[in-house]
Amino acid sequence: MRKKYEKPALPVVAQLEILKNRGLTIDNLENADKYLTFHNYYYVSGYIYYFEKKAEYRTHVLSAPFMFSDVQALMTFDQTLRELVLSAIQPIEVAIRCTLARIVSLKYGPFCLENPEILKKKYRYENLQKTLNKALTEHENEPFISHFTSTYEDPIPPIWVMTEILSIGSVSWIYDSLTTDLQKQIAHELDVDHILLVSWLRAITELRNTCAHHSRLWNKVFVNAPKIRKTERRFSFRSDGENRLGSLIPFIIDLLTTISALPDWEARLSQLLMSCPYIKPDDLGLSAWWSIS
Repeated sequence: MRKKYEKPALPVVAQLEILKNRGLTIDNLENADKYLTFHNYYYVSGYIYYFEKKAEYRTHVLSAPFMFSDVQALMTFDQTLRELVLSAIQPIEVAIRCTLARIVSLKYGPFCLENPEILKKKYRYENLQKTLNKALTEHENEPFISHFTSTYEDPIPPIWVMTEILSIGSVSWIYDSLTTDLQKQIAHELDVDHILLVSWLRAITELRNTCAHHSRLWNKVFVNAPKIRKTERRFSFRSDGENRLGSLIPFIIDLLTTISALPDWEARLSQLLMSCPYIKPDDLGLSAWWSIS
């Protein structure tokens, strides 16, 4: 049975008092006050939960003596992790946009996005056109978009223009909608099976949004779990950890290798993960840390 939400808004001083009453040591009051002034208590609470004893319902009881600075350190680690992951997603995203535009346009021409023949399910054509027009409206003041619309009579710019303004979620959806032949050609360029790539793109979209929106990352349970290569041997996955960050790391490494980007990214990631004294492989859905080849 649902109940009415009755928790009031609280000033920072009251928030700190709650944390102290729950056993969290405020080792630097001035620092903690400033931190909560600019970090949402609800957001911080999600990190504090990691340090609590687990039960069917939230206990608010710490599993060991912890200080506010421990919570800050965990949050700083997670922010660094988000930045590192986002730095890998960026070149991958650029490569995916480029490869999709190149492969499809070479077979169906610059205005292939207006051709229903590129789709394996023709009923998706209407949604595709809505997606394109929505993106054009949102970016109509971009110089390269306004230049095209004022210069050419074609209603939709070439695919290599459109892929620059479509969200990665839309690009992922377009790939999923393409004919199997086009999917295979694009996936071949990226050295991955086309069925795997569908799941990878969905996972990348969610991962990117998680990082961009500053959501908790290292122990996140993802909605879109990527399919893992059967040949993957370096990573030890927990049977119930397929929707954790650990299952996303291998394909990020694979794609970076394929596009020859960030050769030291894996080493930096491994170093960062093992440098944090609070986390464990289990948080990422792994039974152990992997060894770098």
